[in-house]
Formats: sequence, C-alpha cells, structure tokens
Amino acid sequence: MYMVFIVGTAGSGKSYLTAALSDWLEDNELSVTRVNLDPAAEWIPYPPDVDVREYVDARKIMVERGLGPNGALLVSIDLLVSYIEELKSEILDFKSNYVLIDTPGQLELYAFRQSGPLVGQLLAKGMKAVTLFLIDSFFATEISNFISALLLSASVNVRFKMPQLNVLSKSDLLPSKIIDAIHEWLENPHSIPEVFEERAEPTLRLLSQRLIDVLTETQLILEPIPVSSKTGEGLDTLYANMQRLLAGGEDYLTEEPSGKL
Repeated sequence: MYMVFIVGTAGSGKSYLTAALSDWLEDNELSVTRVNLDPAAEWIPYPPDVDVREYVDARKIMVERGLGPNGALLVSIDLLVSYIEELKSEILDFKSNYVLIDTPGQLELYAFRQSGPLVGQLLAKGMKAVTLFLIDSFFATEISNFISALLLSASVNVRFKMPQLNVLSKSDLLPSKIIDAIHEWLENPHSIPEVFEERAEPTLRLLSQRLIDVLTETQLILEPIPVSSKTGEGLDTLYANMQRLLAGGEDYLTEEPSGKL
C-alpha cells in the first residue's frame, strides 16, 4: 500500500487531480482508496472512501464554537490528530494498492502548523509515501510567480519530510511556449535575469537566479510534471515518477498482492 499526499494552494486542483489520478490507476487495474482530509470541504468531485468529515466537520465547529471559517479550520486540523488511529484503520481495511489523500484546501493552515505535517507522518508511518505538490498554472505565467511557487514547494518538502514531486496542474490552460520556458528556467538559471521583469531591481533578479541555483543543486525541487486533470495529459508520466520513488521504477508493482505484476 502506497500513500500519495496531494498538496497545494487553494484552487490548484487537488481534488480534481485526486479524481483523475484515481480513475487512471483503476483503468490500469490498480485498486485505490480515496481519502478526503479536508474537514471544510463542501463538495468534492469523487466519492470518498474515507472522509474526515465523519470525524471532524469544520462547519459544525464554526457554529458550535462561534468561530470564523479560518478559525474553525485551524481547530479542525488540530483535532484530526485525535482521530488518526480511526482514520488509518479505515484506510488499511481497504487493502488498496494506492491511497490518494486529498489534503485541506488552505495550504497555509495545514502545512505550516505543527498538526498538519504530524497528521501526514502518523498516517504514513510504516508505509512508503510521496507528496505531490501542485503548482497552479496561473503561477507559471511569470517568472516571479513561478519562483515563489518553487520556494513554497521547497518549504512544504522540508516540513513534510517525504519524497516529493512537483506537478504543474491545469497544464491544458498553458500554451506550449510557457511550458518550454519553464524547462529553460530550470535547466539554465543564468537565463533568469534576461527574462525577469524589466521593472525588477537588479538585486531581485540576482536573488531569483541564486535561489534557482540552490534549489536545483540541493534537489529540493524537481522540474514540475505538466498534468491536466481535465484531459488526462501527463498522468502516465506522473505515475512513472511516483513509481520511481515508491517502487524503484518497477511498473505496476505495489506491496499488495492484488497489484498487477
């Protein structure tokens, strides 16, 4: 059983990727457990097999404790720790090849509080796991936005302490020239000052170049995999990279006897 934590900023497409990737895995004869870990979710585009809202519901907490939406979500995420054993027991009962975990929409309230990474570490304890960090295609249209997204990805990687892949979500919305530019930025950081906004201070251009240098040299970031949950583009490449981290690249190999060999 492999665990896949799908993480990203609000609106980056976490739930839609959970739905699309689970369908792709099942089409390839691999069993999947879909886990909704967002206690504030109003609607999700897949039927969750395990739903945290059965244990903690942010809407109810908001009413019962007189809190605002963010305050209720903070309390809900902290409360998740109390239900880890129940959640993990439900997940293990499915005996699936893959467990896709759709994390809360508000990344800053989940990833940068102590309880968020702790929930992930407790759920993944004793199992192989990988984090997919979604970079919204909106952030790839300008180099400054893209660098900010990479820094956020590196920060999440440090916090969650798991192997991580970057995913460029909604890639069907991007022209090919933007995707080609991203490849160039990562392969040749010294080209960044030339394409950075003219209004930017020289020190900011230099900082951006150095940040890319450090992140690529330390392998805290990997080139994002363009994926479209709408068209299915890139799901096979994403799966191949997941297998590289989880199973040494062995195709269709999982640790469950029901996995296709």
